[in-house]
Amino acid sequence: MDRIRNEYIRGTAHVRCFRDKVREARLRWFGHVQRRDSEHIGRRMLRPRGRPKRRFMDVVKEDMKLVGVREEEAEDRVRWRQMIRCGDP
Repeated sequence: MDRIRNEYIRGTAHVRCFRDKVREARLRWFGHVQRRDSEHIGRRMLRPRGRPKRRFMDVVKEDMKLVGVREEEAEDRVRWRQMIRCGDP
């Protein structure tokens, strides 16, 4: 039986790598929460309580560095979405 490679399926379906899509969703959520009031529950959840092995904000900061965006840029929703979009081929 022949095997079909994931790259071929993604190219045929015109979608990006799953890792890129997850990064985009994580940054989209971060931008949404960042624009909320500082006392909103989602915003308060970004503040660390305790020290898990890998905090959500650590991952978000890695993603932002990889994509080349800064925290302050999340205030402009339209621009933020354009910058973080991984863009399906």
